[in-house]
Amino acid sequence: MNAEPTQRLAGRVAIVTGAGSGIGEATARRLALEGAHLVANDLSGEYLDALMPTLAGDGHVPVVGDVSVEATAEELVRTASERHRRLDVLINNVGNLFFKDITDTTVEEWDRLMAVNLRGTFLCSKHALRVMVRQRSGVIINLASISAFVGQEMGGQSSFAYNVTKAGVRQLATSLATRYASDGIRVNAVCPGPTRTKQVRHFLPELPEADEDAIWESAGVDGTPRGRVGRPEEIASVIAFLASDEAANVTGAAWVVDGGYTAR
Repeated sequence: MNAEPTQRLAGRVAIVTGAGSGIGEATARRLALEGAHLVANDLSGEYLDALMPTLAGDGHVPVVGDVSVEATAEELVRTASERHRRLDVLINNVGNLFFKDITDTTVEEWDRLMAVNLRGTFLCSKHALRVMVRQRSGVIINLASISAFVGQEMGGQSSFAYNVTKAGVRQLATSLATRYASDGIRVNAVCPGPTRTKQVRHFLPELPEADEDAIWESAGVDGTPRGRVGRPEEIASVIAFLASDEAANVTGAAWVVDGGYTAR
């Protein structure tokens, strides 16, 4: 797997959801460096405004919106089709963390997490596949998590609901891979381990910076054989490989990128 951008995606058209920060931002930057034309989505227009002028290449289009709403998924695919006449890659990256015991979780909290983390992936895949089947080609990559395989806690609270959504995202990749392989479409899941993004800050906005640093350091030293958490750029490198022709015979797989976390 190449560490440096090599234009493996030159001229291809890619949708990246949640492109404004974290793994989504790193992925958008990497795919642009690899030559892709992006339809970059985020719920935050401010994040996209900051991102778009800094992307390599050209032909990139921002789309602000909530992917749990079908109209947003339709707009993303329509934008790619109208602007570039094709859609080669869909990166289903959007996802929120959630920590609360099942006995304290409300129906509203459950439904919202399922909508953002799982329904959004379903909707974007649904509309992207309509174009990809006509083309007889395409790649879909779902951002799952090692949480799809293990139970986790933070601060004494469970991530059970988040884990369920990520297991669903992983299984959706498996199911779509087998269903659409004969149409020339590959579908895989990437399952990051602890990766330093803004998620903890979003979940705990009042957390002092020193405490946030301690959380990430502890997650790395105590949780992974490598002794550190991952970086978004490392996840983006795996995504770029899977999106490229170098992974032409890879489909239906769940790529764990966790520094050995689940090997213990």
